[in-house]
Amino acid sequence: MSQADLNGLRRFDRALLGAVQMIVPIDDRSEWLRTWRAEIWHMRHLKAHRLNGLSVGLTCDALWLRTDSWRRAYTGTVSLCLATLAFLCVVATLIMVILTGSWPDAAIYLGIRLPHFIAGSPLLVLVVYAEFATSNPRHTEHGSATKFRFWFKRKLFLFAKTALLLLLGFLLSADLFQTLHASFPITSDLMQIFVFVVLSLLGLRWSFLDQQIRCKQCLRALTTPARVGRPSHNLLEWNGTELLCPDGHGHLSVPEMETSWCQSSRWTFQTPTAP
Repeated sequence: MSQADLNGLRRFDRALLGAVQMIVPIDDRSEWLRTWRAEIWHMRHLKAHRLNGLSVGLTCDALWLRTDSWRRAYTGTVSLCLATLAFLCVVATLIMVILTGSWPDAAIYLGIRLPHFIAGSPLLVLVVYAEFATSNPRHTEHGSATKFRFWFKRKLFLFAKTALLLLLGFLLSADLFQTLHASFPITSDLMQIFVFVVLSLLGLRWSFLDQQIRCKQCLRALTTPARVGRPSHNLLEWNGTELLCPDGHGHLSVPEMETSWCQSSRWTFQTPTAP
């Protein structure tokens, strides 16, 4: 390799690193640059020619770091949950538009069935709420100085999640039986209502279960479940599962068996440490 080729390769490397580094998250950018500079230095001192896969590997590595940072930032968050449900509702609406042929026809078809959805949704919510109120113990909270603010955020998130799940169940049930409506209108309406009830009950049950295993402060899904205690000593010491908030806001202790001194799950807020 001539000196001109070597200089050209170095200019190409610097330009490539300078362009692709903007993809890498800021927190990982310095370490990423050091790693790839060392890799390029190693290639030069082996007198290797420009590797065809260098730009591809460098770019893929930067993209992986960026997507991994997004994954760590948004996994289990309220934003991801609500955005996913809203996206599914949009997809179900587009399917209805495709089946009916136009937006006005889809709006007319859904508008006819909208009273069933409005009338049945509150009843379905009450049924599932009553089931969970009687069969699942309430959480007790410890160590919170602003519990009302966190309680309001949880209720607001539950309301939004429940509304999107009910809407999704309504749209999916309407999509399933739209093609049968022209030939069997009464049968398709009855089957649509039945499927809507089933889908809504399943969705609402998941919603309440999901609500129980979220952080009481940031509402992020709890992770790293760990068993604590020994089942054989259930009457002598605490025995159950503990789940942690990924952001360190606290932990949830779920007892394996209900006892007179431990009848409900216990959420403990993490006490802030002094700087």
